[in-house]
Amino acid sequence: MSDLLPPNAFVRFLNLMHAISVLPVGVKLDPQEERVMQELGLRRGRGDSVTVLAAMNMMPEASPSTVQRRLKSLRAKGLLSFESAPHDARVRHVVPTPQATAYFDGMSDLMQRAVDRR
Repeated sequence: MSDLLPPNAFVRFLNLMHAISVLPVGVKLDPQEERVMQELGLRRGRGDSVTVLAAMNMMPEASPSTVQRRLKSLRAKGLLSFESAPHDARVRHVVPTPQATAYFDGMSDLMQRAVDRR
């Protein structure tokens, strides 16, 4: 086990995720939606701009049509929006909403709590 993380930090993180909702009341994510949000969060953390087409192909374990359905459901839940590229209206970018930013911040806080707890 790494000296950087206390034993069972990941297990504590998972327990915190289940015990504390970082989304507004009534907004629940299914496992595929959570996975899409994780992938988008990784790319957001690197400063990447993600097009809808790139997002549809970012998860090898899911078909592009499944990812597209999840993107639409996340948009309906207020976590994502789609914006047309200025150079080509056919290209749409996946943009996190303030609610998605709060989701990412909440997950970061949960991970920090799991690591800090000794």
